Amino acid sequence: MRVKDGAAIRRRRQRQGLSQRDLAYLCRPCSQTTIYLLESGRMTTLSEALAVRLAKRLDVAVDVLFDERTPSGASQAG
Repeated sequence: MRVKDGAAIRRRRQRQGLSQRDLAYLCRPCSQTTIYLLESGRMTTLSEALAVRLAKRLDVAVDVLFDERTPSGASQAG
């Protein structure tokens, strides 16, 4: 899946009072580095499973933060 806006992930995480490390722990297997890369726009794609876990922990629908379309040839974290 493709990240629509990394800053939106950061805003939602901060609204819930979570650090990047906290969110990563709640979405395990995931690392703080992955959260940082997603929020900063340095990682633009991720697995559907991780997108679902992130959206659930951030209390938002998956399609608000992520787009189903993945650019061809892009690697996915997950």
